[in-house]
Amino acid sequence: MKKVLVLGSTGLLGSKVISKLEGKAQIIGASLNDAQYLVDLSKPESLKALFKKVGKVDAIVCTAGMVNFIPWSKASDSDWQFGIENKMMGQINTLRFGTEYVNDGGAIILTTGVLAQHPFPSSSIVSAVNAAVESALKAASLEVENVRFNAVSPGWVKETMDSMGMDSEQGTPAAEIAQIYIDLIETSVTGDIHVAAK
Repeated sequence: MKKVLVLGSTGLLGSKVISKLEGKAQIIGASLNDAQYLVDLSKPESLKALFKKVGKVDAIVCTAGMVNFIPWSKASDSDWQFGIENKMMGQINTLRFGTEYVNDGGAIILTTGVLAQHPFPSSSIVSAVNAAVESALKAASLEVENVRFNAVSPGWVKETMDSMGMDSEQGTPAAEIAQIYIDLIETSVTGDIHVAAK
């Protein structure tokens, strides 16, 4: 049975990934709040401590990382720094520090977003951070041979759209997106970004 660490285990996508893995893998959940293990993605030492506690795994799935939508003219230095430290470096550091804790042939799967390629007003920080994560992952995959690096790039999640009072017809259910992570644990081409959007 595979051992899988899920970062962001209490969030919408993370909880769906865990639901799909139940009975099929040994699951370790980690999140900022209310999880088996607590971790703050924005703090490198927190990530390092988590990986050391958990030890070797067959896969790391990271659905965690925060960044805010703010109009370009109103985004402060601290707004940019928050997104960089949390979503961008949190995801990149998952690759950097997590690789040595993944068994040979295993995978680390991150989460980016379609705004990296298709920005809209107020998404500058979100778009920049996701694009940086994708570029770093693709470049790192050229140098790391024993662990596969992939990312899922969700579009609008149906449940999120519903909670925001939006028309969710074009949204993708979280369970469908979660299945992509599960499939990537089993097999993938390292460096690939998998778009989960209608």
